[in-house]
Amino acid sequence: MAPPAPHLVDELLEDIFLRLPTPAALARASTASPRFRRIITDRSFLRRFRKLHPPPLLGFADERAGFHPAEAPHPSAPLARALADAADFTYSFVPKPSNDHSWRPCNVRDGRVLLESSRYGTFRELAVCDPLSQRYVLLPPIPEHMSVQEQRPWEFRSILAPIAEEDEDETSFKVICFADYETKLDVFVFSSITRQWWFVGGGGNSSIMKMFTGTLASLHLCQNRVYEAFCISGLSLP
Repeated sequence: MAPPAPHLVDELLEDIFLRLPTPAALARASTASPRFRRIITDRSFLRRFRKLHPPPLLGFADERAGFHPAEAPHPSAPLARALADAADFTYSFVPKPSNDHSWRPCNVRDGRVLLESSRYGTFRELAVCDPLSQRYVLLPPIPEHMSVQEQRPWEFRSILAPIAEEDEDETSFKVICFADYETKLDVFVFSSITRQWWFVGGGGNSSIMKMFTGTLASLHLCQNRVYEAFCISGLSLP
């Protein structure tokens, strides 16, 4: 009998690996052979695995007290403690903002932390960093021709956008900024690939308002979570 085609064997192995219960088990399996590692580290496979196995909560990032790791009897406690010992949640490796004030975390996603300056003019200075690898990207200011306003926004919030399924380069990221005025909501997006901001829309555009109002309202729920993606996702900064 002829041996099965290699691609069929790989598909069977993928199905087996997708059924592993935890990222730690997946990491151990990847050390068994070069073939296992090739399959497990493939980006398309990792996307499928993350969909089936959402990363467990490791702790919370706090703008005053740094990182609060999960504690026993939480099952993530050992990994959370290891993360707290290895990572720098004081963000001392990120150069200070131009106003010489401190950074504070405003959003966390996929092992990255979005930092904002503690004081600002019209908009805040922003940076994206990885506390584990201690790499960072300082975002350029929003261009004046996009941001000149007659009045300051009464609320300015920023988030890291989720990685889209079509994104080939998972080391890239996007930052979405919301400038909320009394009568309008302006939205700006930064791409790490182009290193540029663009104006998505706003003003009296009701479709823009409907699209982003829910996201803006949910920021308080998601902005301070830190997930296992710091340890196992393999994501980093470009």
